[in-house]
Amino acid sequence: MQELKILIVEDDGAIYKDIYRRNIHLFNKENKEVQINDTWIQGKDEAISALKNPENIFDGAIVDLDLMGKGGTDTSGNEVVKEIKDNLRFPTFVITGTPHNISEELNVPNAIFDVYERDNVDVFDTFNRFKLIKSTGILNLLNRNGKIEELIQNIFWNHISTSLDSWVLDEKRNPEEKEDSLLRYTILHMLEYLNENNVHPSEFYITRPVKEKLSTGDLISWNGIRYVILTPACDFAQKKVTKAFLLRIKEISEEINGIDEIKSIDDLSKTKKQKLERIVKNNKDSYLFVPKHNSINAGVIDFQDKLSIEIEEIEERISSTEIDRFATISLPFLKDLIERYSSYYARQGSPDFDSDEVMDSLFKA
Repeated sequence: MQELKILIVEDDGAIYKDIYRRNIHLFNKENKEVQINDTWIQGKDEAISALKNPENIFDGAIVDLDLMGKGGTDTSGNEVVKEIKDNLRFPTFVITGTPHNISEELNVPNAIFDVYERDNVDVFDTFNRFKLIKSTGILNLLNRNGKIEELIQNIFWNHISTSLDSWVLDEKRNPEEKEDSLLRYTILHMLEYLNENNVHPSEFYITRPVKEKLSTGDLISWNGIRYVILTPACDFAQKKVTKAFLLRIKEISEEINGIDEIKSIDDLSKTKKQKLERIVKNNKDSYLFVPKHNSINAGVIDFQDKLSIEIEEIEERISSTEIDRFATISLPFLKDLIERYSSYYARQGSPDFDSDEVMDSLFKA
């Protein structure tokens, strides 16, 4: 049996008993393999103290905003949410009678955080969301005692320890440069521990771009057309160029007519299914398939559809929101893109023999 540890920060005992305990009982009755073990805390200070305690490992939290029963004027629940967002990593949902009191700084709805008006939320469904999020394994990776912490501990003692003198004795770089270098070095070690079998399509993307400035592998959308930036990273770093090199991303419908109208893969004709399979497997030298991810549609990076635009112009249009810089291709896939593109244009080709003549010659003295 798997345990789902949920922190409930709610000052009203009647609400806890009538809403939360009742739904927890129902959830545990219907889910034999996953059982909720909740921790109920009524006050802000007690909640923050529990969150700071390294022995407490939560899989999720439900937080009220008015923790002093002041009829909606108290907003101390914001401090609890801030503590979680600043220092911890688990899904958190605010369920309150005063959703308008959520701090603007904290109110960024997404898959692991949202704010709900108490009378308009299904608490049972919220518990199911905690269950589904935990089932992805993300908490095993990133929670306070997750695998990432274990991996960092291993890298520090078994790898960094054997090579740190190279940085200790380095008199060329300042402390900030050493820190950046060691960050890259640590991440490279982490990548070595990865099993690259059965890669999820969403691993192709980093959304949204991490780097402030335009960089290699950035994906942009301009006038409804998507492009990938393929200017070499060294050119960006050393400011060697003024123009960015772009490849257009074609929609799948440009390769397979009518595919947008098809609702299921079972509705694809044999010919179209075979063509789609060739696209997904990158069987053509002149393109690279990009997968679907949430609102990002699948497509094909066309090596033959190129253009150059002033970097300054692109950045100005990004600032004015005319261009949307919506993602970056993650490093393993970016390397593949660069290698495929380079190979495509570096291929030399060779003269073609007359095959009939060659085969005939094999049988002649």
